[in-house]
Amino acid sequence: MSKFLLGMIVAFGVLAGSASAENQKWNVTEESSSGVKAGQGVWSVNTDPEGKITGTAGLQLDNGKPLTYTIAGSVKDSIYTIEMSDRSDGKNGCVWNGHVPAGGDKSHGLIGTAVCDGGVKLIVRAGF
Repeated sequence: MSKFLLGMIVAFGVLAGSASAENQKWNVTEESSSGVKAGQGVWSVNTDPEGKITGTAGLQLDNGKPLTYTIAGSVKDSIYTIEMSDRSDGKNGCVWNGHVPAGGDKSHGLIGTAVCDGGVKLIVRAGF
């Protein structure tokens, strides 16, 4: 293989890699004022260059039961809007609006409230 062809393959790989989705694991906690009080675990998050977010969640509730769901949403101007669907705890219509805490920066994580059907609210913290 010629050095020119090898250089072109490497250059294409670098360009293609920069346009692909970013994959991260976020450490997440959920707190509720009713029912099961807390859960903690991981969101597997994929963010594309346009700010579209997809992924899955795997948490353990404080009663020992697992909690799983899918996430989908977007980030714009450091505000995250994420819908949490197919929750194994039966909560429906949950949408989280996350942001950098006052006095914080994105490197330390996000905090926000998720509002679900029936007025159920969850405080969600995410660190990455």
